[in-house]
Amino acid sequence: MSHIGKKIIAAVILLVLMALLPFAASKCTDTSKRSPIKHEAVDDKTDSTSKNTSKSDNEILCGLTVAACKKDYCDEAVKAIAILLNTDYSVNPDSFDLNNEAVYIEKEGLNNSGKEFYSRVEKIVNSNSELYLTVNNKKVYIPYQKSSCGYTLDSKDCEYIISVASPWDCFSSDYSENAECVGVSLEGVDYLCKNGASAEEALKWYLNSFEVSQ
Repeated sequence: MSHIGKKIIAAVILLVLMALLPFAASKCTDTSKRSPIKHEAVDDKTDSTSKNTSKSDNEILCGLTVAACKKDYCDEAVKAIAILLNTDYSVNPDSFDLNNEAVYIEKEGLNNSGKEFYSRVEKIVNSNSELYLTVNNKKVYIPYQKSSCGYTLDSKDCEYIISVASPWDCFSSDYSENAECVGVSLEGVDYLCKNGASAEEALKWYLNSFEVSQ
């Protein structure tokens, strides 16, 4: 299906949802094109391994989740993102540079507001640290971005990822009509969860062939 066709489908879905779900009736505004999230694999694997082994799995997952989420994300969205990151980190830990604050945040050094958010994320992570995503009973790496242009894209590298409509992204401050999102839109997950979807349901929208496993 062409990009124009996908945009038309996304627009139709958005019109239907506007009649069924409570929206903040704000007009979508163009922003500059956002670059895809890069986990920046560490070149010096010895340093990365040393830092990783000095921390528990839950500490690492918490720091990754805090970095990926906005403070206004609801608890179900944080849970969904923690499940996503738990899957990705267990599949390919070296793709996450724990020395990059855009990828991983430690509690030490945060201000009071940051520590409060960290503690909220920590509780959610500790309650769901055994959950991960599978396709055909197998864990695989799942790409994600902050936001999409109204639909996600197929992936040549990850054939298990398919394009889906994500029209609610246009209500995000990160929205760009030129954004290229493969896999999961984090802003889309938060929107769905704030409008009644569970973490599992929100993930299922973007990853309809996946299951949340334990």
